[in-house]
Amino acid sequence: MVKPRWQIADLLDLHWFFRADEALRDRGDEETAARRDRVLYLTKIEPELAGATEVPPRVLARRWLTVRRLQHSREQGEAETVLPGAVWRELFALGTVLALVFGLLSGVGLVAPFLLYAGTRPINVSGFIGVFVLAQMGLLVLQLLLFSYRWLRGRRLEQSVLYGLAGRLLMRAINGLRTLAFRRLSGCQRLDFAALLGGLRQHRETAPLLVWPAFLLVQLAGVGFNLGVLGATLSRVVFADVAFGWQSTLQLSAETVAGLVRWMALPWSWALPDGVAYPGLAQVEGSQMILKEGIRHLATGDLVSWWPFLCLCVFFYGLLPRLLLFAAGLVQQRRALDRLSFAGRETARLVRRMLTPRVDTVGRREPGEVAPSAWPLPAASEEMASVSVAPAPQAGGAEAVVLVPDEIYDDCPLEELRALVSRRTGLGRLRPHRFGVPGDPDAEGLATLAEVVDGPGLSAILLLQEAWQPPLQETAALLERLRRAAGETAPMFILLIGRPTGDTIFTPVVPEQLTVWRKKMEAVGDSGLEVLPLVQP
Repeated sequence: MVKPRWQIADLLDLHWFFRADEALRDRGDEETAARRDRVLYLTKIEPELAGATEVPPRVLARRWLTVRRLQHSREQGEAETVLPGAVWRELFALGTVLALVFGLLSGVGLVAPFLLYAGTRPINVSGFIGVFVLAQMGLLVLQLLLFSYRWLRGRRLEQSVLYGLAGRLLMRAINGLRTLAFRRLSGCQRLDFAALLGGLRQHRETAPLLVWPAFLLVQLAGVGFNLGVLGATLSRVVFADVAFGWQSTLQLSAETVAGLVRWMALPWSWALPDGVAYPGLAQVEGSQMILKEGIRHLATGDLVSWWPFLCLCVFFYGLLPRLLLFAAGLVQQRRALDRLSFAGRETARLVRRMLTPRVDTVGRREPGEVAPSAWPLPAASEEMASVSVAPAPQAGGAEAVVLVPDEIYDDCPLEELRALVSRRTGLGRLRPHRFGVPGDPDAEGLATLAEVVDGPGLSAILLLQEAWQPPLQETAALLERLRRAAGETAPMFILLIGRPTGDTIFTPVVPEQLTVWRKKMEAVGDSGLEVLPLVQP
């Protein structure tokens, strides 16, 4: 199976559709998305998978996105809402043109004053090299240092005392600013703000992708700048009579300057003759300017010998590195996109909706009937009847651990719990476990997780909670310990139940309580954590 190639525009559209589904979910209309995605999978995606048994989430999400785009275009008709991916493509194309034009005009505008020659004072080579060569080399070195820092940050810098001290000081400053800001907010606003910060942490895998487009635009601006400098310099040389000379207050000898020039010309001197690649010692001596003597004693051949060297310096030390950095940026952006794991809860929720078996009224094809093409989406597949959910089969014998608090464990019918959890999540192999026993509340639960991870494998962690009891700091700390024990990729669910009645403890959740729990858990910043009501109203 060919691995799908994701683009930034695809990710923007994917998250836009996720937000639309999240709005349905907030309105309590999850069944609409569940029916739609299951039918899309059966009629449009599965036939294209050529019988593959294990399909990575990135493949399923990419094919789902293709179908949803076509479906969205068909539903909207002429009044189609522009997707953010299309907006991104146009903005980036416009930014590319603007960066090149801005760099080109900046290069021409900055080099023009240096190329003014009235016949009495040659153009100062020292100033030209300082501004258009050495300054650019300094910026390139700075960028290389930043790249080195990003590489070293992945090393074991946390063992450094200075690194740890700087990190603690930064976190104290951030916490102080957050405390000052929170004093001006209401309780609801603080909850929304904490959920927003948690949401940003959940997307920390994709956040670095936004750095590379900016990096590429900077390099394009640099390419345009150097093209402007080269174009203006060559135009001035071709269409005007200009002279170049050098001078310095440091009293440098001609031999020293000739040596520096020869050293700077190393990248191209092997391919060009000495008179063209760089000025020789005689030409350097013949173009030295002395204020009190003027330029009458300077030979024309020496004064014009500098321009090939200056243009080659701009090309090799300005334009070429920018082109190489631009190519490196494209490669790194592609690698960052290819490294995306698609292990977030939104993708997991989508895959679960597509793969969970359902009973519906979509007609089957008669024997010998040709399967319809997956695109465009036919109208018949959009007519979905009422469905019922059945548990999804668990692959590979992996188990899901259901942690039930000690205070409600005895009142919890385990068989009914298994049926409700399977119906709600699609998980088939469940292991309920009493959790929070007084005296040692965590050890037994964590030991159970370790036993499942080392044995049949862990498919998910499910934590049963009473929604009418607000989430506490201890809940967030517990989730962190569970995450460390289960690993970074294991899905985690908080299954909420309402106030118990005389007949059962499995009652629907009040919508306001569900909203509070979701915002509080959003603030945790775990992309694999999802809050679900165990019982639908």
